Amino acid sequence: MKKTFLMLIVPLLFACNSPADKKATDSTATDTFTDAPEIKPDQLISPGKGIGQLTIGLPADSAIAKLGKPDSSDAAMGSALMAWYSKDANKYRTAVFARRNMGNDEVSRIKLIMVSSPWFKTGDGVATGTTLADIEKSYQLKPVENTTAAKKGLLVFDDNTKGITFDIDSTSKKCVAITVHPANDGSGSYLDIH
Repeated sequence: MKKTFLMLIVPLLFACNSPADKKATDSTATDTFTDAPEIKPDQLISPGKGIGQLTIGLPADSAIAKLGKPDSSDAAMGSALMAWYSKDANKYRTAVFARRNMGNDEVSRIKLIMVSSPWFKTGDGVATGTTLADIEKSYQLKPVENTTAAKKGLLVFDDNTKGITFDIDSTSKKCVAITVHPANDGSGSYLDIH
């Protein structure tokens, strides 16, 4: 009986550890998502929440703590617009709009975050350089009238439900900047940070 049992079990053990099965398992693991590089947390655009290290709702000082002194800033009436530019030839822009709820909050809080660098991406891979047609596959966009953007040759489209806005070059129909704002916040999404 022991001999019969061993004759049945030994081939099964060898079959489970055969090189063909191991190779199939290994190739499956390495072939998954090889075309899509991993998006790191510091480059992730999260609609309605934040971009990289910056989060909607945090004190404006947190942006300065993470990015350093802004290259330009403007403040008035409880609002502030700060911008940082990359040091390379592209001069990519990161901008933060913050506002203080007068009488209810002692600090200005981040309301909008905008980036123009293609390094930042949404979870589904949308970044600056993505065509409007491809963006529309993932977002329910509505055009936003923006005189300042129009003078710069830009079209502005917003998915207010998700909390994300796209600046599109009117000639190439490619995205040149992405702004994150609180979801379902119509007034916050239309502020001019151009």
